[in-house]
Amino acid sequence: MSLPGRPHRLAPLVFVLALTIQLAASPPQIGIQGAPPGPRTGLIVGQVVEAATGAPVPEAIVSLTLPKYLQDLPTTPKGRVMADSEGRYFFSDLPAGDYYLRASKKGYAGGIYGQRRASGETQLFTLGEAERRTDARLMLWKYAAIGGTVVDEVGEPVVDVAVYALSRDFIAGRPRFGKMITQPWAAPTTTTDDRGMFRISQLPPGSYVIVVPSTQTTVPVTVLGTYAGNSSLLNEVVSATMPNGGYWRAEMEETPLGRSRTQQVGDFAMLTMNRVLIPPPATPSGRMAVYKTTYYPAATTARAAAVITVKSGEERADVNVSLRPVPAVRVSGRLVTPSGTPPAPTSIRLVGESATDVADAGFETVTGISDPSGRFTLLGVPAGEYVLKHANTRLAIAARQGLPALWLNQRVTVGSRDIDDLSVELRPVLRVEGRVEFRGQSPPGRASAPRGISFEPPFGDQSSPAAEYIDGSFATVATPGQYIARPWELSGWSVQSVTLDGKNITDSVIDLQGDATSFVVVYTDRRAILSGTVNDARGELSTDAVALAFPADRERWAGYGTNPRTFKSKSVSRAGVYAFENLPAGEYFLVAIDGADADGWTDPETLALLAAWATRVTVAAEESKTLDLTLKAIR
Repeated sequence: MSLPGRPHRLAPLVFVLALTIQLAASPPQIGIQGAPPGPRTGLIVGQVVEAATGAPVPEAIVSLTLPKYLQDLPTTPKGRVMADSEGRYFFSDLPAGDYYLRASKKGYAGGIYGQRRASGETQLFTLGEAERRTDARLMLWKYAAIGGTVVDEVGEPVVDVAVYALSRDFIAGRPRFGKMITQPWAAPTTTTDDRGMFRISQLPPGSYVIVVPSTQTTVPVTVLGTYAGNSSLLNEVVSATMPNGGYWRAEMEETPLGRSRTQQVGDFAMLTMNRVLIPPPATPSGRMAVYKTTYYPAATTARAAAVITVKSGEERADVNVSLRPVPAVRVSGRLVTPSGTPPAPTSIRLVGESATDVADAGFETVTGISDPSGRFTLLGVPAGEYVLKHANTRLAIAARQGLPALWLNQRVTVGSRDIDDLSVELRPVLRVEGRVEFRGQSPPGRASAPRGISFEPPFGDQSSPAAEYIDGSFATVATPGQYIARPWELSGWSVQSVTLDGKNITDSVIDLQGDATSFVVVYTDRRAILSGTVNDARGELSTDAVALAFPADRERWAGYGTNPRTFKSKSVSRAGVYAFENLPAGEYFLVAIDGADADGWTDPETLALLAAWATRVTVAAEESKTLDLTLKAIR
């Protein structure tokens, strides 16, 4: 029996015997539903433990699959068992292969084999023919919770407003908040109760900022009575307000004129959606005030907010936010197309400081929609610097359907007075096209070939177009801006080069200001591997290390997009081996650290510390190299 609070470290033979003794009390195993050719003679034995203490996690559900055969369901080995009172489990009669192992239990995060931290790298579990492995240890992290109160300017509790917890990560060398960069509404959230209190639970261990968002929506009064019968107009209205269209429609049905959440000003109505604090009523002279998006404790941007770090199972209950109204004005103008004619009703978003370092879709200051003449009004705009954008992100779909695909991106400075004559020109999107080449022993079949390409902004701060390969070519649309062409890779095929107009732009930032139709993506099947072992300070093989590789050129520590090929992390195998496949040619720093210390390792400040301990290595194109590492203690 294991002692509470201590890892279970029984020898393999004793471990198996303990399981055999308790077999009668264990739940029945769900049988394997098939297997690839070969004998079914393997055994996997393991234990589910709580990461922070090493204590067993009883009754966790452990699932097993063989990913290589997922395409062939009738022959895919898979199973599901419940761990016993000591967190132990086993799977028997298994063929050789690389297995995916995962444990889960309510109240816990993580649980995939190979994880050293809740958001860390995972590994496949390798089982040889007739092998009996007894080291399948799975770790779970208890969810943390953050709570507090939200009050208004006079200290009264704010009831039924949304509160979000945005995780802090480093993307392309900058802090970003909210793991779902393009979907902040999917972040952990709750609403305040009748005392203004909130509690956000089910938070994996990590660092967070707490925010109470506030977005106002301005809609022509005529739209409130006509949206239901006009599907194209409804689509634009939905885009202008909430990313989740069904949720917004339910909200709109509850906000007709005359309700407290709808304030009419002339021909326009300012809607305050549910879960947002209703602004004070306008003064007799028509002056308005609104509540701004507020980050704990009283910041207007995520970067200025207090970062709250919670450990496994930790609970914070002292996070208090005070909302205060600020003066707001009206911003009005007209949208025009290049031909000078008004566009169809168009959704727009006014994005300000509250969306800095978070996805702006969902944290806009004001959203709205133009009327059939192109005229628009945005009510409830506080003073500040803004960017006026199109809210509809489905431009590629419109272009493929032969519909107008127009974009807007215009800076707007708002002061203490209304803006009545803003002229905004919509512009056509850019065409982005290219072809694909495969250089190898034989062209790949469709099932084994890479299938597309993305164009990532350097800092992940704008929409990212993507295209699938069709008959050796691709086509999409984009708005002007900076991008990194990022071809998708598939096992066996890696990117050799990307060129535009004959110039090599592989992994480089390009500035698209016009159509770009001569991309060429070249793949190769020649594997390049940088690998080696990791030893601890005693010279013994480490099984808990993570190997890191990053550019030696510090200028490349930022602005590299969201899926860089030049930043790699890899958990070592049970034999203490790491392997990086297909690192682009260049100079790199290579270092191995404990997996539990790897959170936020792409922060440039952390990279500077790692560089002092790292080994510098030169990687040539399509070259394989071996380099052994010694584990470095950075904490």
